[in-house]
Amino acid sequence: MTGIYSHLSRAILAGLLLLASASARAQADPPVLVTADTLKYDQSLGIVTAEGKVELVQGGRTLLADMVSYSERDDKVTASGNVSLMEANGTVLFADYMELFAGMRNGFIRDAAMLLSDNSRGAAVSGERRDGNRTILRKAVYTTCSLCEQDRTRAPLWQMKGERIEHDETAQEITYRNAVLEMFGIPVLYTPYFSHPDPTVNRRSGILPPSYSSNGFFGQRIQLPYYFVIDDTSDMTITPQYATKQGGHLTGEYRKRTATGEMNFDGSITDEDSSGDIRGHFRSNMAFRASDDVTWGANILRSSDDTYLSRYSVANQPSSNTLTSRVYAEAINNRHFASINGFSFQNLRSTVRNGSVPIVAPLMDYSAIFEPGDRGGRWAVDANMVSLQRNEGNDTRRLSTTVSWSQPYFAPSGEVFTATAMLRGDGYWANNANEALGATIDSDGSNVTGRVIPAVALDWRYPLVRDTQTTRQLIEPIVMGVITPYGGNRSSIPNEDSLSFEFDETNLFSLNRFPGYDRWDGGPKLNYGVRTALYGNNGGYIELLAGQSLRAKTDDTFAASSGLDDQLSDYVARLTVSPGRYISIVDRVRLAQNSDLTVQRHEIGTTLGTSTNYVSLSYAKLADSNFLKDTGEQEAVSGTLRAQLTKYWAAEFRHTRDLGEGGGALLNFGGLRYTDECFDIILFAERTFTVNRDIQPTTTIGVRFRIATFN
Repeated sequence: MTGIYSHLSRAILAGLLLLASASARAQADPPVLVTADTLKYDQSLGIVTAEGKVELVQGGRTLLADMVSYSERDDKVTASGNVSLMEANGTVLFADYMELFAGMRNGFIRDAAMLLSDNSRGAAVSGERRDGNRTILRKAVYTTCSLCEQDRTRAPLWQMKGERIEHDETAQEITYRNAVLEMFGIPVLYTPYFSHPDPTVNRRSGILPPSYSSNGFFGQRIQLPYYFVIDDTSDMTITPQYATKQGGHLTGEYRKRTATGEMNFDGSITDEDSSGDIRGHFRSNMAFRASDDVTWGANILRSSDDTYLSRYSVANQPSSNTLTSRVYAEAINNRHFASINGFSFQNLRSTVRNGSVPIVAPLMDYSAIFEPGDRGGRWAVDANMVSLQRNEGNDTRRLSTTVSWSQPYFAPSGEVFTATAMLRGDGYWANNANEALGATIDSDGSNVTGRVIPAVALDWRYPLVRDTQTTRQLIEPIVMGVITPYGGNRSSIPNEDSLSFEFDETNLFSLNRFPGYDRWDGGPKLNYGVRTALYGNNGGYIELLAGQSLRAKTDDTFAASSGLDDQLSDYVARLTVSPGRYISIVDRVRLAQNSDLTVQRHEIGTTLGTSTNYVSLSYAKLADSNFLKDTGEQEAVSGTLRAQLTKYWAAEFRHTRDLGEGGGALLNFGGLRYTDECFDIILFAERTFTVNRDIQPTTTIGVRFRIATFN
């Protein structure tokens, strides 16, 4: 055995010396490292022959073969038997026979095959290497699909057959001449010339896969996006669309990243019906970091009219009836936060006058929470300033400052007490407001008014915990007493940011249950409830929070049907059930405090399954309430079913239905998707039932597809 290794070592050493010497004499190519079972040198012919597990490395290329011979006079390497040539970029060429020249940069290949770094592959009757960076395959095929394991002769899902296929590693491009695209072995498209980037390219300008759909509004619609690389930090996508009933439509998106942030702009434009009725939208999202503590940016969204975004299915359109544009700057340093914002709104409702929609600028906030004292007490300061201007209606200026202090105490018995004291001052200037006690009326009809609001509260909790071998049980009664003066909501104080009020379990134990600053939850009150939970060792749990509020007396602070207009409030509760990672149920409810426990609001959502196979259901019911602007009782249900049918096939169905009187289906959607390592196609049908001026019920049928490597 020792003799064998000795001969092998001498063979390797001889090969290194001979090939390095020959290469240096030929054209000063990089040295060659060769290993083999046997190595022979014919000095008279100048030929080195290596046999048995031959491995030859030169200049980042590795050649493997059963037998390799090198001719010193011709500078030619001839390899045969299980030949593979590996490039530094991950490309591998396979053949039964290769002839290579000039440091293995040029050569001829018989019965060639090619494997790229992303496992895409090509095969050809013959091929050649040129300049060490170009592989030319003749009578060749190329695909990104894996071959069928049961029948490797079966045609892949897609493949390109070409008279000539060339891979240029320097240009990072694959080109085809006289090529045919086959799907499932069936020819579907011929092209005299075609090209796409190779797998080493992350970004390259070119056409992206088209999409097709058909519905009653557009007719037959096709979109053909083009991706354009501007530089290393920016790019854009332009998507022209043609529809048989609506004509042309153009969408564009621009993206850029910098060292301190990023920006994204998108917009669209169309001449609907070619009638000169120009419609479109513009959107921008920018976010930048001025320093470690300071960020700034802008989010702008505008549409030509109130139905355009829905009619043309603009991506990521808001679900509300208002388009919000915002410019902002924020600073965060330890426990200090400051921000300045400017807001502009575009109304999408026909029942609201555009002149009554305000511009909010500036809106400034400051918040600070200070270090706790020796006994754990902590001070906090909050300040807010806002200015609202309208073309029609009130203009408002407001300045608010809040100072608060909280002190927790943990009793030896396990009880938790938290005492809170707060003092808030608000100053207002508003025009066109009604004269009221405490308001100073200027000659122009505006008034200056203000208020000072003190409040003290004591929160008591008694968490009772019981551990078993498999579960942890919790019962926690909660009682919170709040003392604050009545009133504070004079008619001279406009209500701008406290209109959207809803009483639920999230604000049951709040000092002020109104959102915003303009309305105050005045008067003494007692909030009480219980939180109970059961936690399992496997991660499953059940949680329930339920409670009610008692006010010292009734007043007109809260509107009828708000749940807080009586001395005893409605009951509010939230139940969360998650027995395992694949099941989740959240049920939120508000019940009237009458003997019938009438349901005033009920929301339930559940998800059952994994990320690939699941059922999701949601139900919501809102009772008729004046504070919802006479929208009437609302009741709806929606559901989604997704099933992974096979390894590659998946189906998804969605349905939304209005359960109220005169209601019906709002949305039906069904889709079938095929996805594998080389191909992605989505077939879908959608029916919407929305009626809103020029938006009518519509059925859309469409297809979107993607072929790996071509994107």
